Amino acid sequence: MSRICLSLVLLLAALGWSAPAMSSGDFGCSTSWKLKHRDMTGCDNMAILSPGNDTRVNLVLLIGRGAPKQGVILPESAAKPGALFDWAMFAGYNYSGPETTANLNYANGEGSRCLSNHFGTDDFVAAVEAERKVPQRDRDELVRARRALQPNCAGAAGAAPIAQAIQSPRGKLFERYLTGAAAFYAGDYDAAATAFRGLAGADQAWVAETVRYMLARVEVNRAQVDAFDEYGSPKEGFSAQAGIIDAAEANLRDYLRAYPQGRYSNSAQGLLRRVYWLGRRTDKLVAEYVALFRLAPEKRGIETADLVQEVDNKLLPLLTTANTTDPILLAVIDLARMRGPDSDKPTDCCGTPLTLDELQAQRAHFSGNPALFEHLLAVHALFIDKRPADVLRLIPDAARQRGFDYLQFSRQMLRGMALEQSRDRNARGFWVEMLPGATLPFERPALELALALHDERSAGLERIFAKESPVRTPDIREILLKNVAGPQLLRRQARDGGISRHERGVALATLLYKEMGHGLYQDFLDDLKSVPANASVEGSLYDFAATNDPPLGVFLKSGNMGDYGCATFRQTMISLAKAPRDVTARLCLAEFVRANNFDQSEFDRQPPADQLGGTQSLFPGEPYSRLEVYKSIIADPQAPARGKAYSLYRAIHCYAPGGSNECGGTDVPRAQRKAWFARLKKDYPSSEWAQDLRYYW
Repeated sequence: MSRICLSLVLLLAALGWSAPAMSSGDFGCSTSWKLKHRDMTGCDNMAILSPGNDTRVNLVLLIGRGAPKQGVILPESAAKPGALFDWAMFAGYNYSGPETTANLNYANGEGSRCLSNHFGTDDFVAAVEAERKVPQRDRDELVRARRALQPNCAGAAGAAPIAQAIQSPRGKLFERYLTGAAAFYAGDYDAAATAFRGLAGADQAWVAETVRYMLARVEVNRAQVDAFDEYGSPKEGFSAQAGIIDAAEANLRDYLRAYPQGRYSNSAQGLLRRVYWLGRRTDKLVAEYVALFRLAPEKRGIETADLVQEVDNKLLPLLTTANTTDPILLAVIDLARMRGPDSDKPTDCCGTPLTLDELQAQRAHFSGNPALFEHLLAVHALFIDKRPADVLRLIPDAARQRGFDYLQFSRQMLRGMALEQSRDRNARGFWVEMLPGATLPFERPALELALALHDERSAGLERIFAKESPVRTPDIREILLKNVAGPQLLRRQARDGGISRHERGVALATLLYKEMGHGLYQDFLDDLKSVPANASVEGSLYDFAATNDPPLGVFLKSGNMGDYGCATFRQTMISLAKAPRDVTARLCLAEFVRANNFDQSEFDRQPPADQLGGTQSLFPGEPYSRLEVYKSIIADPQAPARGKAYSLYRAIHCYAPGGSNECGGTDVPRAQRKAWFARLKKDYPSSEWAQDLRYYW
């Protein structure tokens, strides 16, 4: 999503704002497929106001007012809304349409003089072309001169372009404006201010408004001179001079009074917030954001995702419950303070853990939003005090709504979690009743996760994979297929033409892999017939979930494989179907696993018991382990010498190069690996593997 990336780059790099102190989660993590998230990782955000959410997500849920505008355009490759998501995905659903000059440059609080040059050129050219009192020759010359103005804010600005021989009075106004603009972009703020003041009261509307605005920008840029280091980060201990901050504020207010709905009003509001941030005037900064929260999203002059990112960077690091009474900001801070000890956050993120007494003391601040306060009390009861009965008392049943805003949805999801925790027999019916009202992005998948978790632990998988099942989210269904489903269900899904091609591929890949590894060799050969002859061999089964066509062709590869002189994989499986204890065939299966990087596959890693897919697998047998195969052959007195030598060699290599077992199974101590090494050298000295192996790990 290029717009998100561009906005964040402008926000953090060009503007020199500090990294988020409250949000985190931008550096990689794994998803925990459950409803209750107290620790914040960055990957486990949900459409539920909760401690585990990124602060940015919680703030959007509180101020976003629901669905994005119809104009939102996402690339076809963009991931669909899921039950769990990171900030980047969520932000993409909170842009209303194409980027605008005001939104891109100014509403985020732009203060770099060069950042706006491109858009300033467009505005200037449009104004000149629209001015009929400027003759065409003058217009052409003014446009040429403006386009020639290409400042280099990282170095010397160079000579300012000069419009030649402008004759018309209106044209001279634009020419004088260009003189001020060139000085501004060169960093000569005194000269720029002089030029712009000289145009105050100009009888050309665009010039008159723009110079008033540019006078304010001059002061904003003065305020941040020497504020940032070479990497764009605020210098430690920097404090803008109070007089400069006052001047910047006065000029911005002057512009906004004169042009409350002006072409730069959104920009001026953003710059005003930046000035308050530079001056550490937290009370005024809070007031600006609170005023924006109270407006409808389309009237804020800034995209919701950009506003939230700005608050997270500029305000929350300065904010505590002691210096705000706004319920929205208090809720964001309170939720962050209810996070668990393992949250991915700085130690100074949001203050000490929140006690119930502290929360109760805030009640008066939520007098205008009692539902939000009740929700916070319920979160504390469920996540910290572990008292689901209190949640049921605080949040009445309102599951049968035609539509939920995010606060309403959060409250009912919390009630549903409390019902589950209380083992209430009506829990599933409650989730089902909520489904018709879950119409906003990310709501329906969260409900489907709740249903899947419930059914997995109560009714098994048949209800989830029934034709009329409300659980349609691909990720949820595929997690259960990979981790819990037995052969019969996997085979049925693999052959069901009424479901997506991807789900059929996931089911077949899981079925074949587990039949192969769990010793169901004849079943494997029978089901192998379902793999198309032209099946993809690109990629691996590790990333099959990210492809439309899982690389099932890997099971059809012809030719010899590995280092043991094996026949084709299909021939190996035929041998195993006839003689499951055949040493050569077992070693060749291990070679197939090794050659295709299937060791400790995700098919073999059961999620934790409290997560989706965490119940006992219905597939018979144990996960495959090369190490266990090697140990079995090493211990077999009937195994041929060549097979024993290769098993010793490969068992030792399971720990290369770092000493950690990469082959699965039960770990063995280093002393055992040393003994294997000695045995290989002593008992099979002439084998190519004894001669090749120089170390043990």
